[in-house]
Amino acid sequence: MSSNTTDENSSASMLHGHAAYVAGAAKETIGNISGSTPWQTAGQDDKAAAVDEMRAAKQASGSQTQNPTVGKVEEMVGKGVGCEGMVEEGGAAKAEAMGP
Repeated sequence: MSSNTTDENSSASMLHGHAAYVAGAAKETIGNISGSTPWQTAGQDDKAAAVDEMRAAKQASGSQTQNPTVGKVEEMVGKGVGCEGMVEEGGAAKAEAMGP
């Protein structure tokens, strides 16, 4: 069984990517507060990997019908945790669902 959720399904990998980004941001913050360069670097690396995973999940999902409420929630959570990818994805999903 693979521990890489990117290949399993796009919803799981998108969710995992968001969680990994938040964990990486926390790790980086701990490094910033403590002055620990290894923690800072590990956090930055985790965030970069999470962004890659979210991009892969987005490409794998194609053009699924979006729910504007889900997009709005994703955008708000992204703003709250400082995840630019969530803000962009949520805004795009909301706009796509609402149409022209």
